[in-house]
Amino acid sequence: MPTVKCDNCGSSIEVEDSTKKYKLPLFFLTLMAAILAYENLTSTPSLIITLLGCQSAVVGLIWLVVTRLRSSRN
Repeated sequence: MPTVKCDNCGSSIEVEDSTKKYKLPLFFLTLMAAILAYENLTSTPSLIITLLGCQSAVVGLIWLVVTRLRSSRN
């Protein structure tokens, strides 16, 4: 964990790096946006592509909510 040093008293405090928790859910949300944008650009949209985009969005949102709830308990 990274540490931060206080300017006033000189003590060091360990700080949790929360960006690691949100990388994978944000990847799923970005993947959803890319899949749905690809579907919008194609002349023949497919049901499978739509389902993959929606599934990716659902997984990303659920993961974000669960991660946020777990971090607020601690």
